[in-house]
Amino acid sequence: MKKLALSLLFSGLLCLKTSFAADIKVGFVDIPYLIDKAPQAQAASNRLETEFAPRQAGIKAQKRALAELRGKLDGDDGELAESERATVEREFRKTERRVKRDEQEFREELNIQKNQEFKQVRIYVLDAIASFAKEHSYDLIISDGVLFANKNVDVTEQVLRELHLASDVK
Repeated sequence: MKKLALSLLFSGLLCLKTSFAADIKVGFVDIPYLIDKAPQAQAASNRLETEFAPRQAGIKAQKRALAELRGKLDGDDGELAESERATVEREFRKTERRVKRDEQEFREELNIQKNQEFKQVRIYVLDAIASFAKEHSYDLIISDGVLFANKNVDVTEQVLRELHLASDVK
């Protein structure tokens, strides 16, 4: 459906261009590339990494403790008394549940924060594209669903340079 709509759009633009003999300035932008390469996205990733690193380290420590308990149980050649083995097994199960729960909470909170951060980055990138288009007198900037874009209309790198300049200002 998108392909059909884009085809109709381009056909309409070509008709307009030929019927009015006006120059229509069209550009293409690779939004996923911009979001991946924008300095604002890197800053968001760094903030997330800094914020969540202590919790991630805590989960790793819990996993090491779990592995030690597993090793104690697996390496037991009858050295542990039955009651002591039962205690270690209970501790292992309790620690395993806690690690799984903490990991799940960690992933959920990280995903929520990541979605919030990158929503802001996406808004910033879209605003930068609109500013670029106005500043350089583009009539149309297109993105997703493009099957081919000639390098002459691909303005992705130019918008990325402006994003870098904007990040230097802030």
